[in-house]
Amino acid sequence: MKKIIFIIIAILVVTAVAVISKGKLQDKGNLMDNSNTYTVIAPNGMEIPFDKKTNLSVSPLDYGSETIGVKEHSQMLLEARSILDSSPYKNYKPLYYNPKPNSLGQTDYLSFKPWLDISYKPSSTKLSPWTKSEKAYYESLKDKRDRYIYLVKRSNLKCTMIDIPDDAIGRVDSNGKLTKPEYAEIYDEVNAHKGTLKSMLFAGEWAVCAGILGNPMGFANGNQAGFKAREFQIVFLSAQLGEVKALNFLSNLFKYSTYEVGLNKNLQMAEEFKKLAKNPPLDEYGMMPYLDEIVGNYFVMDFNRGGVAFDPEGTTHKFLRELVEDEGKLLDPRDLDANETTREEFMSYLKAEMPHFTTRFDKKGFPNKMTDRGIDLYIDSTLLEAKIMSLTPPEGYPNAPYYNTPEELTRLYEAGKLDKKLNPLTPVMYRDSFPEDLRQKILSYAKEHKIKD
Repeated sequence: MKKIIFIIIAILVVTAVAVISKGKLQDKGNLMDNSNTYTVIAPNGMEIPFDKKTNLSVSPLDYGSETIGVKEHSQMLLEARSILDSSPYKNYKPLYYNPKPNSLGQTDYLSFKPWLDISYKPSSTKLSPWTKSEKAYYESLKDKRDRYIYLVKRSNLKCTMIDIPDDAIGRVDSNGKLTKPEYAEIYDEVNAHKGTLKSMLFAGEWAVCAGILGNPMGFANGNQAGFKAREFQIVFLSAQLGEVKALNFLSNLFKYSTYEVGLNKNLQMAEEFKKLAKNPPLDEYGMMPYLDEIVGNYFVMDFNRGGVAFDPEGTTHKFLRELVEDEGKLLDPRDLDANETTREEFMSYLKAEMPHFTTRFDKKGFPNKMTDRGIDLYIDSTLLEAKIMSLTPPEGYPNAPYYNTPEELTRLYEAGKLDKKLNPLTPVMYRDSFPEDLRQKILSYAKEHKIKD
């Protein structure tokens, strides 16, 4: 239980700690002291014992005589672990702030303080900024599809359902027609599944794939369950690509939907998006690439971070909405009236209650009340959730920065466990997850045109 609580806190506070936890677990080589068993790390960070001979879970917890599908449940955990371990970010290495004085009596506090200061605000135009060189390069792109590709790649959003090569991005025109026959197979598969009734999460993820192929309305759907930062980034990207409807959607999110996408009610933000929708700042290509410089980026509360899917269904947020908005028993830490006392009260509630909201992967098998169809959907959903986490960069998404309270940031900094790579004030083009090919093109363009940031 202590291990789980630690992971909970790590996820809530900052991705860095979760990444460290994941790394340590993997370094163990999935081995336990018991020579007959080995450990599999479940998607939510739980350590599950497996029998070496049978490759089945031997967790002491089950559903008693009602337990079914132990083999299927075990295979699901093994496959989910394989997906997570294949993440393109598996070799990510944090870079920690040093709170201890060096030989000259200097610490990293001055570089940490801007991050601390911005954490007292719910949003800012200084988060995930564009640099002069990045803007200049982007504006040198004189083809709408090239700009579409750039914004998609910049967003850090990737299709989880099927591999889509860079050359296939934006290959669907405004009429919904594929412009390059070579990608007909990908197009047909996405088109056949984008309206699936399998679940809201599956529908949302297929829609993302459709958006990457060239239909910006695909990004306007959302419905990414507990993956709140991902959902907000998806909708924000849709607006950047020129979907005016997405501006109204964003307005409603801040006014009505809030915790459904990890936000806090903010009527000022709702009004700003509503005004923009009436007179959208579209450029000559019908896009709004610098929307973040107009309305800012908003901190998103997401408990699925650092390679750990702690609450992929978003159960925690349902309770938070009741407590914060319906009953007024807690004050959201991003609220303008929040203070240290209310923020710590909020955090204390999460640390105490969140263990009840995670999936019990430590119970082997399934309860016999589940139907075969229900089990199949559960397995498929778990694997999709693992896929989402495997493709989520440690830094998250540029227009949906992860939220951390100032107090938790301070505690992590003082403990030497705050990863400076996760600083939301870092320009997007200088983050580890930013596509290297784009970064080199930007730097080359800046050098050629003598542009300095």
